[in-house]
Amino acid sequence: MQQARPVGRTGAAVKYDILTALMALACNDRDVDGRLAARLVLLITARFNWQRGSFACGQREIARMWGVTERTAKRELAAMRARGWITLRRPAARGRVAEHAIDLDEVLRATRAHWAAVGPDFVARMGAGREETPAEPAPGNVVPFRAGAAGQGGGLWASASARLGRSDPALHAAWFAPLVETGCEGGKLTLKAPSKFAASYIQTHLAGRLLAAVSSENSGITWVDVTG
Repeated sequence: MQQARPVGRTGAAVKYDILTALMALACNDRDVDGRLAARLVLLITARFNWQRGSFACGQREIARMWGVTERTAKRELAAMRARGWITLRRPAARGRVAEHAIDLDEVLRATRAHWAAVGPDFVARMGAGREETPAEPAPGNVVPFRAGAAGQGGGLWASASARLGRSDPALHAAWFAPLVETGCEGGKLTLKAPSKFAASYIQTHLAGRLLAAVSSENSGITWVDVTG
């Protein structure tokens, strides 16, 4: 899986969204995942290299930042690896600390259930699909985000969307279900995402899986363009 690398013109906004998602998990989950999310946020803000997608930090330093023993730090890092949040890119050696990569795609999947706690605007921006029905009616000037047309009716995208849903229901619900087909010609399928962030994220991190599903339905498609 490609690693999210939120850099460039919109990089700052993407970084804040990733940290917001993690803190939503940290504040709303009272179990292990919430604790790990809070500790990962500290590693990201203190030591993460967004360009490389990794952090290089010694176990002793991590323990000091977290206010725990080295043994506990080792156990918590192992728990993050077990969840697929981080992977060991380079082991520690004489005079050199270990380097861990962070799989931001996996991190976002782990936080998705708590996006609604931030608000419907955040859910829509992250492209999570249908939000929960609010307890009170939304103000008249607010249009609730709904994942609608994708996968409904016939057509190339409906078939490809169904294929993606069968292979990974959670990923499909978060990123592919809200897409709407807006054009198909000259070997290019054009899809519209609910936000520019969702479009950028899919093009950067999920384009390969998207194209594979579409080309399986129609081998003449060689390019899928996602707009926001």
